[in-house]
Amino acid sequence: MFLFVSSFGIAQTDVPEPTGEITVTQEKEMEEVKKKVEKAEADAKKEKKEAAAQKKKDAAKKKEEKLKKQIDAKSKSISKQERQVEKLKTQLEKGKLKGTLSPVDIQKIEDKVAKSQMKIMKEQEKLKKLSRKL
Repeated sequence: MFLFVSSFGIAQTDVPEPTGEITVTQEKEMEEVKKKVEKAEADAKKEKKEAAAQKKKDAAKKKEEKLKKQIDAKSKSISKQERQVEKLKTQLEKGKLKGTLSPVDIQKIEDKVAKSQMKIMKEQEKLKKLSRKL
């Protein structure tokens, strides 16, 4: 009988704390965990947003560099065409002075000059458009 009573007494001392206190501590822990999760989500969202902003900056920088390259290419093309026109004009003048060009040759050279000048005008318009984009 003594054993029965002492085991009963031990069993009563092993009773956990009241459920109200456990719930309060559990709620506090859950709130802390919830705050940590929300903070982690906010940080992840912020990092994602920063990555997107950086990506946009990189894309804009690439686009600007591409436009600059196109502008440089157009400028070189225009200057090349202009040198060609000058060369044709000097060739025409020398030929006229020496009298070595026939009227057909003169017409051909003049047509080439006119065609090159039209190309130059078109290239200049394209250059203006590219400059506006920049």
